[in-house]
Amino acid sequence: MKMNKVVNKYIKDCKHFFPFLSKNEKIFLKRLKTNILENIDSDNITYDELCKKFGYPSDIIISYFEDHDANYLIKQSRIKNILKKSIIICTVAILVCCLWRGILIYKSYRDSENSKVKYIEYTIEEVD
Repeated sequence: MKMNKVVNKYIKDCKHFFPFLSKNEKIFLKRLKTNILENIDSDNITYDELCKKFGYPSDIIISYFEDHDANYLIKQSRIKNILKKSIIICTVAILVCCLWRGILIYKSYRDSENSKVKYIEYTIEEVD
């Protein structure tokens, strides 16, 4: 059981080095995990031993990017940037709408406060 925890931590560390995680990267990580599990001899392997045998997570990711086409990497990077910018724009738009709505509600409150009847004056006149 300990071996699985060490391998999972190693794969998780590799995953953190990816700037984006598309279908190809997920397949790569799954194959890497399978390869590690098939090639480990003992159940009591440590993280450092795993790094010495298979390479540090940063080295694995560097070799992954060296093996891939530059156009693919640029495309994935652009997709991530577009997604990030659209999320930021949507968040800002929602915040502006909420702020505008709050201003309108406050303005309505102030208008209703000014239109309240403060006092009523009655005059009684005698009729002859």
